[in-house]
Amino acid sequence: MPSSSGRAHDRPTGSGRAHDLPAAGLPRRVAGRCDGSVERDAVWTALDRVDDPELPLSIVELGLVRRLDIVDGAVTVGLTYTSLACPCLEMIREDVDAAVRTVPGVRSTRVDDVLEPWSRDDVTPRGRELLRAVAVV
Repeated sequence: MPSSSGRAHDRPTGSGRAHDLPAAGLPRRVAGRCDGSVERDAVWTALDRVDDPELPLSIVELGLVRRLDIVDGAVTVGLTYTSLACPCLEMIREDVDAAVRTVPGVRSTRVDDVLEPWSRDDVTPRGRELLRAVAVV
């Protein structure tokens, strides 16, 4: 599925994606608030369309989204990264911004860096399946 940047990966879509799971299926460290001005599930769906530039899964499946705040149509996404040395950090930020702006009701977006360690434990169960399928895990 192409991401907002036009990159594509061979991976299944539809049921079973991270945003389709109950809250317990989302990455374990997601914090934030939502005042109902924008549908939270729609934002998660948009974020799940943002693919990691190097791995065949989304930033949601990788567990990179650490915070999601929605207040009066303003959406702030807090991201951590698999590596701060990654040359694609700005590309990921731009893809997140573009994806979230497609959600009805969003009037502004901001992407914040959350400087906390990432580990393979942060990957969703679905993400682990996809990584195993390409022999990464």
